[in-house]
Amino acid sequence: MKRLILLIGSTETLEYFSLQMAEYFLAAGREVFLWDMGKPAESIDEFEKIPDKENSVLITFNFIGLGREGQFLRGGVSIFDMYDIEKICIMVDSPVYYYRFLSRNTENLKLICIDKNHQRFVEKYYPFYGKAGYMPLAGNLPLQKIWAEPGILGKGDITVFDTPMPSFDKWKKRNCDILFIGNYVPLESLNPSIKNLSDDYRDFIMDIAGEFLKNPSLPLEDVLMDRLKKEFPDSSDDEYLQACYQMIYIDLYVRNMYRGKLVTAVADAGIKIHCTGKDWEKAPCKNPENIIHTKGSITSIQCLGALQDSKLSLNIMPWFKDGAHDRIFSSMLSGCTLISDSSNYLDEVIKDEKDYFKFDLKGPEETAEEVVALSLEKIYNLEKSYEIAVNGYNTALAGHLWKMNAEYVHKLFIK
Repeated sequence: MKRLILLIGSTETLEYFSLQMAEYFLAAGREVFLWDMGKPAESIDEFEKIPDKENSVLITFNFIGLGREGQFLRGGVSIFDMYDIEKICIMVDSPVYYYRFLSRNTENLKLICIDKNHQRFVEKYYPFYGKAGYMPLAGNLPLQKIWAEPGILGKGDITVFDTPMPSFDKWKKRNCDILFIGNYVPLESLNPSIKNLSDDYRDFIMDIAGEFLKNPSLPLEDVLMDRLKKEFPDSSDDEYLQACYQMIYIDLYVRNMYRGKLVTAVADAGIKIHCTGKDWEKAPCKNPENIIHTKGSITSIQCLGALQDSKLSLNIMPWFKDGAHDRIFSSMLSGCTLISDSSNYLDEVIKDEKDYFKFDLKGPEETAEEVVALSLEKIYNLEKSYEIAVNGYNTALAGHLWKMNAEYVHKLFIK
């Protein structure tokens, strides 16, 4: 059996995903090598000790380790290519973000997408990689990490453990009524991304952003490609794909527009809302004293701690229209009553008013009004909210853990 190489020491949330998968692989009897990018010298030394490096598979997220980072190069050649190591990349954002990586036609690389629209997009426009996998993000559980150095892991080095659903009496004593996880990005801070564009092209981009605000069910990738093909009918697919990458401002603008509107509307309605993430003090809120926020970035384990002290979790999805974000299932696994928009995939696996409370994504103002009404109702009807939290917990525990995603990767791609 091939050993599995997992990367840590880069993006903290993706490290957390990797470690949860590592626990499953170890339990399944696989050899796991942990490469810590924060300790490149030690990681290189440990890697060099492996006698049969070619008998390995790299499992990474968002092309980390495949971007020609210096610690993975030998004479300008990637060590994964040098030893003919299989590569599996899980893309946790839209493929339009990864044009620079996808367009390289990297050999021996398999792709996994977290949204069916993403999957269809990469199979259509990047056929070099063949059929892509589909694997929505799962929920995080707390980790106990005992490992200290890069190298081969042993059983017990990582332990994932669940936290039992508390009784109603304990649950209603949680300190936070409603929690929102995520940073605030002031829209004006995004403007430099388009300030050097021509007036016509800037108007074109903002017109597309307006289309998403009017029709928020539309997939990002399809709309960008359709509009580009209509506007520039004589261009090539590669030119369209490159232009999509240059238009990711639209995704950031629209998702942060909704995020800011929802949180500030809840606060302005007189509800204390706790926010984990940066810059919420910059949000244009009439009652900023109702936004209780942490300053700076927090870790995945700190996010879970905040969820486990909250009754309700307010979420808005990234622009995933046929997939799921980990916040959905992490909220459920932490015993929170989830209030969120949905997707085609989520409509199949969790049920409104059984596992969570769903709001429909409309225009930002209309959506904010619905979220405020839901939040007020659920805060003052704790018995019903707790019933939903219990159902959500059981649903997530039964089918939406990272060990299940690891099992999918294991069976589908790894021999």
